[in-house]
Amino acid sequence: MALDYELPIHYLPEIDILLFLLPKVGVALIVGTIVGIEREYRGKLAGIKTNALICAASALFTAASLMMSDYGSATPAPSADVTRIVSQIVSGIGFIGAGAIFKSQSKVQGLTTAAVIWTVSALGIMIGYGIFLSTIIITIGLICFLSFVAYFEKRFFKHRSHSSSDNNSGKGGTMD
Repeated sequence: MALDYELPIHYLPEIDILLFLLPKVGVALIVGTIVGIEREYRGKLAGIKTNALICAASALFTAASLMMSDYGSATPAPSADVTRIVSQIVSGIGFIGAGAIFKSQSKVQGLTTAAVIWTVSALGIMIGYGIFLSTIIITIGLICFLSFVAYFEKRFFKHRSHSSSDNNSGKGGTMD
């Protein structure tokens, strides 16, 4: 008994999928690694692996949503709203970022780490859409900003020690 049917979706050869995804994932890994190196150098919670994987996964999900939109229906017209997966990436990263924030005694820590995780995910989404040059420029700007602010805080806010054990100081904690 021979099966006589057509594929319900537009067929895209595996090599074309690979050639579509590899540059995006490669650039995302590089961008995430660059941000991760800066965070690792400063001893922050989310380092090289975390930032690289978040950026790569965001790019991969975004690129996959583009492929599903273009090739996921029986008609040649795009069939899916690509922003639906992107919105789920943003929500999921919000949960990961929330896990990086914690409060101990009078200090709140991890807010900057959560913000960096969210930003790295946004960079991955841009890469997934194929926006490479802008992403690289924004990444360089992000690294410069984080480095400048770290220097500025160290130089002018020395009184905000991370190792303070005074519970009754009444001052707000570090938000890094």
